[in-house]
Amino acid sequence: MKLWGWLVGILALLWSAIWLIGSVATERVVGAWLAQQEQAGWVVEYDALATRGYPLSFRTVLSDLSLADPHSGWAIEAPSFRLDQPAYQPNQVRATWPETHVFSTPFERLSVRAERLDTMLQLRLLDNLALDQSLTQMTALQINSDLGWSSSVESATLSVSLREEPGHRYDIGFDAQGYVPAGQVLAMLDPAGVLPEAIDRFRIEAVAGFDRAWDLSALELSRPQIRRLDLAELRAEWGDLALRVSGTLDVDAEGIPTGALAVRAQNWRAMVDLAANSGALADGFRGTLEAALSVLAGLSGRPEDLDATLSFADGQVYFGPFPLGPAPLILLR
Repeated sequence: MKLWGWLVGILALLWSAIWLIGSVATERVVGAWLAQQEQAGWVVEYDALATRGYPLSFRTVLSDLSLADPHSGWAIEAPSFRLDQPAYQPNQVRATWPETHVFSTPFERLSVRAERLDTMLQLRLLDNLALDQSLTQMTALQINSDLGWSSSVESATLSVSLREEPGHRYDIGFDAQGYVPAGQVLAMLDPAGVLPEAIDRFRIEAVAGFDRAWDLSALELSRPQIRRLDLAELRAEWGDLALRVSGTLDVDAEGIPTGALAVRAQNWRAMVDLAANSGALADGFRGTLEAALSVLAGLSGRPEDLDATLSFADGQVYFGPFPLGPAPLILLR
């Protein structure tokens, strides 16, 4: 019995030493990275940096954190920010945001409140922290902009997983329920208040190929850019309206897409009403568009539904045979 007691004691001391070394190393790595960004011109401010969590994890907490990247114009202010890593598996990191924080872009300042907002990351420690998998979960998310709008999401998940194949291709899944657009947007799209306040569901399943891996350089330097998008499904359900989109797009270095997307719109006439209410559709073009879409819908045998192709070519977008205008640029700031 004494021998077992000695062995347990020695193992406990050994593990304590390992944990202490790991916690100090973790704290120093985080502090060194922040110092490196400050030297690169970032605004970096925080009151305290500490790692706890003995004996099974490393829990690193930054208090009163303020980060600003002058190159991209992004900035974050948070009363705290937490990173959790199992001591026996440090390549798995959970990043947890506080209940309230502020996120700023070059265009506006967003106040964020959420019951839950965290991301589980699986990283390649020896490959500049390249991403293998991630899962972000959001609950009761509320966003208020200094431009006067607010929006909320009942719940949402975002998953990203690296494919074991060339081309930096990632499986991406996004599923949101109970999304409430900004009040001004609702009033503009649906002035009669016919539709529910919340969009019931919004879902995306896709494979995205990027020009390089998502690793630490994506935060330090610039975001990887999409070069190919294989959209298995984009689905939106809002009251009696339903939209489904699938297809493939290739994106060049300037962000110009080419390819085709199959579109199925249920109750498409109401969608035309929304486009007209929002100002996205010129009044003089509405009658022509409705007549043309009626013909397309009639070909499918379901006049209330519409099946057509959204084509991207030569920097332009076409819905069936009808030109819609310049294609949007697909660029990540």
